[in-house]
Amino acid sequence: MLVVWEPILATDWRPPSGRTLGRIQDPRVRQFWDPEHLVASALEEIAKRKPQPEPNCCVEKGFDWDEAILYAPHTRWKHEPISAFWDGPVYRIISNLEKAFNEQR
Repeated sequence: MLVVWEPILATDWRPPSGRTLGRIQDPRVRQFWDPEHLVASALEEIAKRKPQPEPNCCVEKGFDWDEAILYAPHTRWKHEPISAFWDGPVYRIISNLEKAFNEQR
C-alpha cells in the first residue's frame, strides 16, 4: 500500500511528522511526501483516458486528495489500469474500502 501525502491545507507546508505517519502502522505501507502533486496529476491523467469509479468528494486546489484508490491484485501499471475502488474522504469510506478489498482477494 502506498500513502501519498501532499500539501493541500494551509498547514501542509512540510512533510508529515512521525506522529502523522504513525497513524498508519501496517509494516506493508510505504508513505511518502509528494510536494509537487506528481501522483495526483498522474492519476488525473489516467482517469481522463480511462474512466474510473467516480469519487464522491475531495478536490482541493485542483487536486484529488483524502481518497483511497484500490487496484486489483497483479495490476500492470503500463496498461493504465482502471481502479476497483476510488472514493473519499478516507475516514468516511473505510467500510466500503474494506468490502472492495475483500472482493478483490
